[in-house]
Amino acid sequence: MPNMRSSDEWLFRLFNTRIKCRLLDKISVWLTHTGSASFTIGITFAAIIAGLSEKRAYYLVAGGRAFTALASSHLVSHIVKRAVNRPRPILRLDHIRTFNVPICAYSFPSGHTTASFAVGISYALAFPGYSSLWVLWATLVGWSRVYVGVHYPSDVLAGSVVGALFAVISRLIVPGFA
Repeated sequence: MPNMRSSDEWLFRLFNTRIKCRLLDKISVWLTHTGSASFTIGITFAAIIAGLSEKRAYYLVAGGRAFTALASSHLVSHIVKRAVNRPRPILRLDHIRTFNVPICAYSFPSGHTTASFAVGISYALAFPGYSSLWVLWATLVGWSRVYVGVHYPSDVLAGSVVGALFAVISRLIVPGFA
């Protein structure tokens, strides 16, 4: 019976070395950047700024909840990263594909995935008509982190749980519309 670590490495190699093409290479690098701090903070502030108009106050609430989820999940993610101190795949595995994307030393959980799920689930809850798109975006950011070789699938899974959890919590604690 395979253990968690071997299953994680097998899935990593599937997404990183077996599934590949030039178009996916370009798309995945672009997608992975949309989970960055500058992008996720930018789309929360964009909603907050849009919500400053009386006619769009709901955007202010949605942006505030997304920012709360983003900031709190980021804090927890970094505490866990330092506590777990898991090396990235590039430091442990041979013959993997890597791309020119910035990384820090720690792998678990994925910060980009945490951020994209914190924002994506916050906006999915605020704008149910677009929820599929927000969840798809967050999922693709997570997938891209494995594809570009900087995270194991379990890093991404943990990041998605942390981000989604804080999105739900922020909806419950930040006052505003239902």
